Amino acid sequence: MSGRREVDSAAADYVRGGSGPFSVVHLLLGIAVLASGTFAFNAMVDEIGATRRAARGDGVQGVFTAETKVCPRGGCLWYGPFRDGRDGHVVIDRVELRGDDDRSVSAGDAVPALDVGSPDFVQAVGGAPEWGEAFGAGVLAVIAAGFGTCSIAWALRGVYWSRPPRASRRAEARRRGRSALRDLAGRDRWGWTARPGRSLVRVKVARSWGRTVAAAVVLVPAGAAAPLLLAEWFARQEGATLSESVAASWWPVLTAVTVTVAIQALRLVLVRPRMWVSEEEIVIWDGPLLWKALRIPRSAIVAVRQGTEPDRRREKESALMTPFREEVNLLLRTRDAIRLPARRLRWGNWLWVMLTSDDGPSRPTIPQRGRPVRSLWLRVEEPRRVATDLDRWLAAEEADLSEPPSSDHAYQGRHRTHRGAGATRLKINGRLPQPLLAEFVNEGPGALEASLRRTEFGRGVPVVSCGPGAPPATTVLDDLWVAQEELTRRFLHIEAAGAWTVTISGPERSRSFAGSATGHGAEVLTYEGPPGVAVLSCPDEAFYEVHLRGPDLTGLYGRRAVASAGAPGPRTADGFSGPSRSTFALPAGAVLQVRTDSTEWRIDVTPLEQADVDSAAEDSGAVSPTGHVRPFENLIAGDRAAVVRYLGPPGRVLFRGEGDFGLVQLGDTLAPLQTLVAPAGEQALELRAHTLLQVTGGSGNWSMEEAAPRPQAPTPRLPRLPPQGRRQPMRPTPP
Repeated sequence: MSGRREVDSAAADYVRGGSGPFSVVHLLLGIAVLASGTFAFNAMVDEIGATRRAARGDGVQGVFTAETKVCPRGGCLWYGPFRDGRDGHVVIDRVELRGDDDRSVSAGDAVPALDVGSPDFVQAVGGAPEWGEAFGAGVLAVIAAGFGTCSIAWALRGVYWSRPPRASRRAEARRRGRSALRDLAGRDRWGWTARPGRSLVRVKVARSWGRTVAAAVVLVPAGAAAPLLLAEWFARQEGATLSESVAASWWPVLTAVTVTVAIQALRLVLVRPRMWVSEEEIVIWDGPLLWKALRIPRSAIVAVRQGTEPDRRREKESALMTPFREEVNLLLRTRDAIRLPARRLRWGNWLWVMLTSDDGPSRPTIPQRGRPVRSLWLRVEEPRRVATDLDRWLAAEEADLSEPPSSDHAYQGRHRTHRGAGATRLKINGRLPQPLLAEFVNEGPGALEASLRRTEFGRGVPVVSCGPGAPPATTVLDDLWVAQEELTRRFLHIEAAGAWTVTISGPERSRSFAGSATGHGAEVLTYEGPPGVAVLSCPDEAFYEVHLRGPDLTGLYGRRAVASAGAPGPRTADGFSGPSRSTFALPAGAVLQVRTDSTEWRIDVTPLEQADVDSAAEDSGAVSPTGHVRPFENLIAGDRAAVVRYLGPPGRVLFRGEGDFGLVQLGDTLAPLQTLVAPAGEQALELRAHTLLQVTGGSGNWSMEEAAPRPQAPTPRLPRLPPQGRRQPMRPTPP
């Protein structure tokens, strides 16, 4: 495994390994236990030295007077004062007697003993040395040192693994062909050099001053006081023994850690992060978190959203571009995972990782070296305005992703006529690269029913129905109605009481219209006007479906209808409950397939600039919009197909649809870009400002609601009206 992969794997394991606030607890606990271990080490050294002198019989002769007897588990111990044998003064007021060899000692007895240099015990003359206390102190020192070291290493293992190895850093530098000095002079290294000429969007990255100042108030004074305490520690080292120096060695290390963390906290308060928006990229510079400017191309950003703290259960591969758990309000989501130029976790900023990490693997953290991210959470001033401006910046030069369908058709200029009577099955052989246009003429006294089938005797899909004496009915024969894969043959089953004629051809036999069209029954029309919004009216409120197709008869919405109502078949005594009017977007050159049961209908098309309030607002001389495009910000609902313009800020919107309602995003030419919500679905989706949407379907109810609606303005108070029935005095009219 390469060094880079090792870094990535270890960094990911560090995030998933349960680090977070418990890491800080482990770090502080490890430091406290390691400090106690140094005192245990000092006690071990003193015990070993004093016991060795007791074994050799070295020390100052004196007399131990037995006063207090203590009997813990394992034997009894005598405590009392020790007097120097030379002048008789008391050297130690209370000390333990060792080496009495279980001799008979009573209270008040004077026992000859040696002062071996320990403040805790004296050795009885001629007694055997006792190594138990020295061994116990050594075991305690080893356990404390091991536990403290392991606890600190567990807390800081991510600090080490999140830094790339020195060999990989050198290899990366050789690949760049640049030295460290040249990197210092690079344009992305410092904020004043990374800044573009001008920013198209005014963005000010904000810090939560309450949290950052609180951190600075706690850490900076500690860092300032640490050097004074360190100087006092050096002063105390004069005349100290080696064991005492070793016992106090943890203090300089703790001082260095405190000073570096305090310096990073001070940088956090003083160094202001910045964000600029140029023509083709977003530039983010944050000195404490990033070692150079972060440049995100416009093409790499897929969504900008105003929001609050991310959902810990859903947001993955995210990074908080702010330390100390500050509240965030702006999200930048990228198309692919990017690696941030995060600083190495050293010189005190490793503490931020532990403060901002959490137990869950999906909790975003501040940038870490070697961890890929797809979402950046920022804290900016005026997040609603910034999100809207960035969303417009993203859509300013965004090309329409929908390619116009080709107008070439395999049956262009060709047609084939079939005549018959009664029930007949027509077999259409060969692969069809595009759907076909079929025209039915009923010449008999009864009704004609036609269905498209995959097999000769299989279950078919109704395609047309026309009564006796009705005008010719046209429809589209599409293999997608009966199968999901490409077919080599299909069957057109016709049920009629008399003679009939079927003509199969390309789209050139469809009827053309530009502004309005009327019809009776099933028909296929070609729209030759500019992109607009069509309104279909069906006075009888019977069944109808409208399918939008390209010039080559391929479905723009697949096999789904853009608008529909009712259900096919004979009308019941209660009639149909479906709506009589539906609104849908109509691109230029589109082919409309209207499916009805011998019902009269009318289609009126209004150009987009006259139907859309957003288009009319851009030009002061434009005519007033017709309202066919429904604008909304907080909430909108309906019971039929509609064209909707979202005017709120970029963010999350909840769509609820009953029956066969779905949601499709439209492009500037009113061609469908992508399906946002499938029919009969409920889904939260991200919408940009001024997004044009098509609500498809026509059975049930649908609604769209902004996930975080703005607070409603207070209702103005109306003037009090006089009570009814009371005659008000008339006032004279001034001349």
